[in-house]
Amino acid sequence: MDSPDHHVIDIFMMSVKCGFCDTYQTVVGFRKLPDKNVYTYECENDICDPNMTRTIVEVPSNLDNSTKRAEELPYYEAEADPVE
Repeated sequence: MDSPDHHVIDIFMMSVKCGFCDTYQTVVGFRKLPDKNVYTYECENDICDPNMTRTIVEVPSNLDNSTKRAEELPYYEAEADPVE
């Protein structure tokens, strides 16, 4: 059970809106780093250039409540284990 003072972030409950075309962006990428998870959002239209309007959201790993779901989506490629 979560304690009342332990907050989490659910990235899939958030909306990210483009400041250029004023439409909502979609998660198109996910990366796990040692201390944070990185989500990439882009517009799904022919108006915006992703190189100009792409949004990067970084969430501390210990607060991210969305990791399992993000790992199940097609844009996630698990990091290969380093060869020893």
